[in-house]
Amino acid sequence: MRHLNPFYVKGKTVAPELVLAVRMLAVYLLLTGEFPFNGNQGGGRFYPLIELLGQLGTDEQFNLGVRMLFLSGIGLLLFSRFVRIGALGVGLAFVTGLLSCQICISVAHLFTGCVFLCTALSNHITGTDLVRFQLAVLYLGADLNKVFDPDWWSGASMETLLVTKHQIASYMKAASIFPRGFLSQMMGIGVIVLQISIAILLLRRATIIYAMLLALVLHLPMVLLMHMTFGPFLFALVTAYGSLLTWPRRLACDNRLHSSSLLVKGLTLLDFNGQISPCASNAKESPLRWLRTGLRYMAHPAMLLSMTVLAAALVRYGQLIPLTLVVVAAFWLYAWPQRKRLRKVLSPAGL
Repeated sequence: MRHLNPFYVKGKTVAPELVLAVRMLAVYLLLTGEFPFNGNQGGGRFYPLIELLGQLGTDEQFNLGVRMLFLSGIGLLLFSRFVRIGALGVGLAFVTGLLSCQICISVAHLFTGCVFLCTALSNHITGTDLVRFQLAVLYLGADLNKVFDPDWWSGASMETLLVTKHQIASYMKAASIFPRGFLSQMMGIGVIVLQISIAILLLRRATIIYAMLLALVLHLPMVLLMHMTFGPFLFALVTAYGSLLTWPRRLACDNRLHSSSLLVKGLTLLDFNGQISPCASNAKESPLRWLRTGLRYMAHPAMLLSMTVLAAALVRYGQLIPLTLVVVAAFWLYAWPQRKRLRKVLSPAGL
């Protein structure tokens, strides 16, 4: 019966880190209404290589089938032990929707679908390596496109993006200080260097934290300046990176911080993974104490899913500055301290 509980992440066919990642992503997709492309996007279904899919029922019936596959997969992900089967259903729904649309190209939806497919292909031996290599391929492919595009080396692409398309006033003011086109050229080359650096750092598990840091430097300015999350891409990226971190099997209470006994008691009631150590505190309750305790117990599944709800609300209502602050805070408080732990654990293997 514990497998019916979305807070229970142990005892699955994949690592708890992946269970948490795809569950958070599934909840986010439901809350934001980010569904796969349907079978008819203006040009009808288009399956030159898989003609059978183009002949199954009407477009409306086919769309309903894709939607049911998507929702059924999410149901299995959240409320059963069959995480891989559920992830396969969601991933296939995304890929099927994209392949069916002759005029649609969405890297955001393709990447999101691949996160689920990598989970479906993973097990306890591979861990989260498939997701890690998917991220490396993402940055390497994007970087190669830029390397062979003269406009990125000359700065024309950055000029078009920041000046012509989005008209970023702060950027135009900064660019006016330098010779014409200089800042755009430097930023274009900088993006190329950043992306290849991230891809290289992702190849070794010991340097994942530094890849995440460079990813923040690359992506968050785009979110702040252009007010874009690229559909589900940003949150899929965050959860993919998050799955590469170590999920603590035990959360010890630190009485020196005077944890909120009320919040700890609530999290203990939702602790179906044997994660929380006993904690006794008679300190007076306060919002600051709740915040401090929430940060201390951030890795609890209930806290992570609550943060997913918060992220979905911030995206839905366009509050991208608070969203950026939340992502930076989560990285600084939870991810960055893990760099020494990763180095210590992985040093004998050299990976």
